[in-house]
Amino acid sequence: MLRKHRGAIGKIYLVAGLSLLLLTGSFYLFGFKPLSDRLHFEHAFEMEHFLHSNLWLIQSVINKHYDLSRQSASRTAIRKKQAAYLRGEVSREELVAFSVPKLGDALRANDDIAGIARFDPAGKLLFNVGQQLPEGIAERCVLAKLEAIRMLSPTQIGDKRRLLYCTPIVDRDGRRVGADILIMKEDAIQQIIDDPQGYDNTVITAGVASDGSIIYWPGKQNELPARGVLENFIKTGATQGGYLIISKEMKNNGWLLYTVVNEELFFADINRQLMLLLSVIVGVAILLFVLTMVVLQPIIRTLLKEQQLFEQSHRDGLTGLYNHTYMQELLDRELSRAQRHKRPLSILMFDLDHFKHINDTYGHLAGDDMLQNIARVVQRSARKEDMAARYGVEEFMLILPETDKEEASIMAERLRSDVASTRIATDAGELGITISIGVVSYDSYGSEITKRNIIRTADKAMYISKNGGRNRVTVVDLPA
Repeated sequence: MLRKHRGAIGKIYLVAGLSLLLLTGSFYLFGFKPLSDRLHFEHAFEMEHFLHSNLWLIQSVINKHYDLSRQSASRTAIRKKQAAYLRGEVSREELVAFSVPKLGDALRANDDIAGIARFDPAGKLLFNVGQQLPEGIAERCVLAKLEAIRMLSPTQIGDKRRLLYCTPIVDRDGRRVGADILIMKEDAIQQIIDDPQGYDNTVITAGVASDGSIIYWPGKQNELPARGVLENFIKTGATQGGYLIISKEMKNNGWLLYTVVNEELFFADINRQLMLLLSVIVGVAILLFVLTMVVLQPIIRTLLKEQQLFEQSHRDGLTGLYNHTYMQELLDRELSRAQRHKRPLSILMFDLDHFKHINDTYGHLAGDDMLQNIARVVQRSARKEDMAARYGVEEFMLILPETDKEEASIMAERLRSDVASTRIATDAGELGITISIGVVSYDSYGSEITKRNIIRTADKAMYISKNGGRNRVTVVDLPA
């Protein structure tokens, strides 16, 4: 009897041990790991935001420089006087006396401009205002053949680095009358690179490279290991272990903006919190298992039943898609997340064309078959993160997180094509149907928008598709 009891106890310990491992493993695989991945994924958005924020700021500075270059070259009075000089109607001295004070006013009005040099159509210097150009710069611009604004790499002029913009000057008839070289200060760009946006530069660092060399780097952080990592990446394309490098090419000049991330430091806080959470989960799992070992099976059955009830309360009974009520919650959640993280969000609303005709002609069972099959097509066409819901009787909605207007339009067209090419088996035989789709996208850099406005705009777009002949996609912008 004792031996028998010992065997039973052994089996209990064995089952208890296996259950403990299973419970802990379940917490890890289905709770901790997805949470960890999600936190890392969302944390990684900060890297993208850091990169795109710097890109936008630097691009704004360069765009301003281009505008100043165009303004300088397009000054009508100076351009006319220079044309008169080229025709021999005024002397060079008269041109200089007339032009220098006016360009000097432009220099004083814009702190970014350090100097302006004006040239004739052949590339010969006519006069300078402000900081003087070093020799050889004009040859780099190839002024005689210059057709558009050309930006040169940062150039050392005296004890300062400057940005140079070579700008052709043409009259109203398109004839070349000369060229400007603007000497621009680079302080604004360097300040952007120096600003880590709340981070430590040892954690995340911005740099700009051109022609295989780093041209902008945090001024007080030249000895950072991240610089060597970036230089090696530019040279070999290989990323050193423990670092992450993302980049984006800038417009107009071919510069590459880099973000160098020390992954260990960048993710240190969430990794530490996740390990603490994992320890708590394991401890709580053991404690709960000991306390509930006898009633484990009833609890599991209860949880399964609750899960089933949850699904039943959130799913449409006919199509298996989310129901209208839960769709409202999902849209609230996704819109809030898009606004919080400055990310795009798109909505597809579509309606089955002539669905009433199918019900009236073939019966409601055929209509039910049609709705079920369309739901399956939607689920096949949608991505894992997309959320499909039955909005009305024959109306559906597809919520597309992290999707801008162009991507949503492609998705909508693919869905429309998939439905149009599908033959659906019903009791009345194989039938086909088309859908009319309305697309609306929330731009994270736009104004705040409400869920009601999004639904109303998507509905409007859908009805434009229906009134425009059906079986089509209409994209409508959100109201300002």
